[in-house]
Amino acid sequence: MRPRLAERLGLSGILLLGFALRVYHLGADSLWYDETVSALLARKSLAAMWAHTALDIHPPLYYALLHGWRVGAGGSEFSLAFFSLWFSVAGIALTASLGRRLFGPGTGLLAAFLAAINPFGIWYAQEVRMYTLGLFLTLLLLKFVLDFLHSRQRFSGALVGYALVAALLLWTLYYAAFTLMALNLVLIPWLWRRWPRQLGPWLAAQVAALLLYLPWLPHALHQALHPPVPPWRESLTLGPLLLRVAREGSTALALGQSIDAGRWWLVGALALAAGAGALRPGGQRGRVGLLWALLLGPLLIILFISQTITPLYHVRYLNVYSGPWPLLVAAGLAALWERGKLPGQVLSAGLLGLLLLGSGLSLRNYHTQRFQYEAADDLRGAIAALDDHLGPNDAILIDAGYLYPAFSYYWPGTVGWMGRLDDDPPAVPVQAGPVVALAGFVDGAPDIGWGDPSSDFYAISQQRTEAQLSQLFREHNMVWLLRGYDTVNDPNGVIRAWLENNAQLIYDQAFAGQTYVRVQGWQQAPLAPAIGLSVAFEDNIHLLGYDMVPIPPQPHQPLRLTLHWQATATPERSYKIFVHWLTADWQKIAQADLLPGFGALPTSSWPAGQPISSNFVLRAPAQLASGSYRIIAGLYDAETGAPLPLLSGETQVVLWEGP
Repeated sequence: MRPRLAERLGLSGILLLGFALRVYHLGADSLWYDETVSALLARKSLAAMWAHTALDIHPPLYYALLHGWRVGAGGSEFSLAFFSLWFSVAGIALTASLGRRLFGPGTGLLAAFLAAINPFGIWYAQEVRMYTLGLFLTLLLLKFVLDFLHSRQRFSGALVGYALVAALLLWTLYYAAFTLMALNLVLIPWLWRRWPRQLGPWLAAQVAALLLYLPWLPHALHQALHPPVPPWRESLTLGPLLLRVAREGSTALALGQSIDAGRWWLVGALALAAGAGALRPGGQRGRVGLLWALLLGPLLIILFISQTITPLYHVRYLNVYSGPWPLLVAAGLAALWERGKLPGQVLSAGLLGLLLLGSGLSLRNYHTQRFQYEAADDLRGAIAALDDHLGPNDAILIDAGYLYPAFSYYWPGTVGWMGRLDDDPPAVPVQAGPVVALAGFVDGAPDIGWGDPSSDFYAISQQRTEAQLSQLFREHNMVWLLRGYDTVNDPNGVIRAWLENNAQLIYDQAFAGQTYVRVQGWQQAPLAPAIGLSVAFEDNIHLLGYDMVPIPPQPHQPLRLTLHWQATATPERSYKIFVHWLTADWQKIAQADLLPGFGALPTSSWPAGQPISSNFVLRAPAQLASGSYRIIAGLYDAETGAPLPLLSGETQVVLWEGP
């Protein structure tokens, strides 16, 4: 087989492997908060998206591209993540090309293989964010820089390509500025010493890139000089910060974020040490140094700013700068092997084996959730729990309020009103959907979110927060709390404390993820039912009425029902409530059997005279046609299953019937 054909076949196999590793389980997990922001912005018009990102922490290019992708490919988790996957696989091909150019075809294939199996790359290839686009553009930028250095011409098409890609990088990520800064800190002195004739064109290319970025530059400067929220990243002194970066960063570059850095950081460090071995004497030393500058230069700038101005470091941003890593490691492994001595070859093969083993374990952890750090929040499950328990006259409080993109993406129905807790919601009919209030930064600085009423971030006083919570409970039967990141915007736990002191916890469920997302149902005194009844059961139980939406029941909408009860004396036994959705000829469509208050309000504990309410959500089969229905309810003994009769002798109540 001819070498060139073998190389092409090898690259094809590597690309297929990289694609398979990235498409496996794609879209299976819930989107986490940042991803739901991407999904929300992709839904907006380009003008609305532009306005939103002017108040956000990332520029608009990725969101604009995702908007176009969504129009053609749909907005499912799989489709949105596939957009990131595409750039990741393209980055593998570009890695092979750069590796071949710098070190030869064999090293190029090895670099592509390392990129294909790299858990750090696979993680972000499955995330609905801009990091794989940023990495791809960084590799493309490197290609144009090499073209420029190779041409030795005053002006070339490579500089045009560089200026365009540099501008695209800035339009994708604010952190891309550190890549350009590191590149210029290395190349300007180099060009001055070696090719003074090229320094002017190089500086002209920087100006061109800046001019292409000029429309967004005011927003970028506003973000940098006056951030809309206080720094949320941990501030560390230099020693602990360097130790964290060394262990966490080296592990992430080599084996991703889903493996224990405390045990595996040495493998990442050895891989970087092997990359240092690529700095051999010869004509390629300068270009290898350029790779190191692109890999470590932005990180060093971030660390400097983190120590002198504001904390900026987060391991995820290393992914954008990680393009040189497989090139350097592949070159180092090849250099060890090519020395022809057994110790070097053993070291090369052994390190490659450790990278394969660690990558396999990391990917296993990633796909089986056997890790804690950076585990994705199950926001999909949390919103589904809200959907399964929300009553017709209940409200939803989202704390922190900026979790609303997750709610907007996953909520399957309509919303009657969504706005700040600080606002007074207008009167909306219950059939329009729930009222959704977004909590703010309690006692935060007035300039949070720049004081802009359209910002996702806003300050609210403790007094105003408590007053608005009281208002929510006066107007709604229950208030459901979607809680996540709440220690950021409510560090003193004002909302939690108020709820614990002024309402009863009826429902509480935690969901997987690093931010401990919870869904809680809170209630004060239930409101009077919209539809009144007076139905007496045995054992001192009375059905006072119910709330129901939609009326009449619709086959393609969940039927939300709240039953209101009262005991004239505490019942002797614990009963379950049943609700059946039936056709006109008494064929069962759906049913729900629950202890009152999701088990928190057993009938055997009902105080005499106290109103009690309990929610039910029934769903009809998708193929059900419209028609006439009836809704019935009743109680039965939770232990024996024996029905509790009405005083009239019947065992069920017809709540509603009709077309």
